Amino acid sequence: MAWACALSPIGVMICGGVATASTPALAWDGARRLGVQCLVDPDRAPDRRRLQAALCDRVRALAADKAPIPVVLLAPGDPGLIAADTAVLLFHANIQSEGPQSLGSRGGSLLVFSLRVFRATAAPSELFGAAPRATAPPAFGADPSSQFDAAVNAALAETLPWRSRPAP
Repeated sequence: MAWACALSPIGVMICGGVATASTPALAWDGARRLGVQCLVDPDRAPDRRRLQAALCDRVRALAADKAPIPVVLLAPGDPGLIAADTAVLLFHANIQSEGPQSLGSRGGSLLVFSLRVFRATAAPSELFGAAPRATAPPAFGADPSSQFDAAVNAALAETLPWRSRPAP
């Protein structure tokens, strides 16, 4: 493990000079880039693609805050999804509505999401990602809210080593 701490930018940040209570996830060993890929369901929502793009852009920006490696968006089918030096942050969201007629209005809807790290070249080291979160979806045509940012930041603190909260 000592060589991983010395050789990768993430390793230096994870290992630091202080012993930690848990072993870092293998998904970060040798990672030189973090890709972000998003999926928003249901696909019948009238503005799903626009909402997905806006949320994904915001997740990328929040994940990039103080990141020691580049954080980029990865489209479906991008070769970066399986690149040896890339860890992928998967953002999966679902709009829960009161009924099919309210999908377009977003009144009374919830945006439920989860974050998880994937690395094609690493042995599976995590069974679960951050705890799922729920927040109000952005109003039609609006940017993600501060409530969304707070929920994503809390999930990122459970997912990204450079955002991890110190153990109590």
